[in-house]
Amino acid sequence: MNKITDELYERFKKNLESVNGTCVRTSKENLGKAVAGIFTEAGIPDTCIVETPLLKEGGVINALEEAGIKVYTDHIRLNAETVKGGVSESQYGIADLGTMVQARDVIDERIVSTMSEYYIGILRGSTIVPEYDDMFDILAELPELPNFVGFVTGPSRTADIECVSTVGVHGPLQMSVVVVDDE
Repeated sequence: MNKITDELYERFKKNLESVNGTCVRTSKENLGKAVAGIFTEAGIPDTCIVETPLLKEGGVINALEEAGIKVYTDHIRLNAETVKGGVSESQYGIADLGTMVQARDVIDERIVSTMSEYYIGILRGSTIVPEYDDMFDILAELPELPNFVGFVTGPSRTADIECVSTVGVHGPLQMSVVVVDDE
């Protein structure tokens, strides 16, 4: 995969925003500041984080704690039900859908992305592909398909039989994606 282009980022952002998600682009050095800014603006007092090397390098936990946000990195299953925020890294993105793709066996990543009221997904820009079919080409080429592959497009929403739309029934009420420019 290559460094993300401005055009591909703008397409991803536009499609995510069309389903009520938000999107920002940042460098790895400013990742923590970007995440803390989103949660501070939204009034999120606490969060569960599934820490990855990218989140460590980006100083996400330190930035959140400096902003006065309580951070939980262990016992995710116990804490995710009561904290307001959730942060994890997704492995891929699809520009034409504004979709993040989780393709790992780490259950805490799924818990954080579905149980929090406000979920922030971290996505490396180089992992965003233009179209849906491109994603399946990547998945087909993996040496072993993970036990879980999830496609996350915006905040949770559903509609009942009378087509009354409801947000947040099966997942977060709000969702942001922070796209990190690769070096």
